[in-house]
Amino acid sequence: MTEAEARVLLRDWPGVGGLETWIAGRRWKLEPGGWSVIGELEGWHFWIKVIPGGLEISADVPGGEAAIWTVPG
Repeated sequence: MTEAEARVLLRDWPGVGGLETWIAGRRWKLEPGGWSVIGELEGWHFWIKVIPGGLEISADVPGGEAAIWTVPG
């Protein structure tokens, strides 16, 4: 999956609260297997990993629990 395809998938995903749309609109840094999102949202940092059938989004905040969810594509 290309970065452009991943951005479209996230932008069009009917997620809760528009988080995926926010991620799609940010700058990304290429990482092995995906991208990291440049910047943060209320202390949260995000990573996007290409997986079979879509994207895996992971998020963490220092001192907190990580969150991981899938956006099927």
